[in-house]
Amino acid sequence: MALMREFMRRSALWAREMRCDEWPFFDIAGHINPEARIEADIVKVIADKIGLQQPVILETVEWALNFAVLSDISTDLADLPSPFEPLVQMYERGGTFNLDGAGHIEVDTAAIPKGGIEQALERVPLDLDEEGLNALDEE
Repeated sequence: MALMREFMRRSALWAREMRCDEWPFFDIAGHINPEARIEADIVKVIADKIGLQQPVILETVEWALNFAVLSDISTDLADLPSPFEPLVQMYERGGTFNLDGAGHIEVDTAAIPKGGIEQALERVPLDLDEEGLNALDEE
């Protein structure tokens, strides 16, 4: 849950910076530079390895890779934290999520309300170090 909340906070920072109405799940790199794309073959290989997942999960993986491409080719990105790092860490730690029809984001067996960008911006940043995340897992 903490990693999803941190992703939402970071996504809100980027949405505000770009004056973008989409939030929290969107292709940040595509809004900044539509040329910053990961190769479709790479996305397919990763999608095949992940197996059947919610479409939004596969999209976020592709968007994270697009952002990595953008980071490699652009020197003038906003000085903001990497937006997809919390999601990538969540996936690496075995977490997943689903969007329900009532505006909630279901993370594993819990759900959080999506809320709004301003609420996400008010959250305290989460330190993504391994030790801190392990401590959260134990709570």
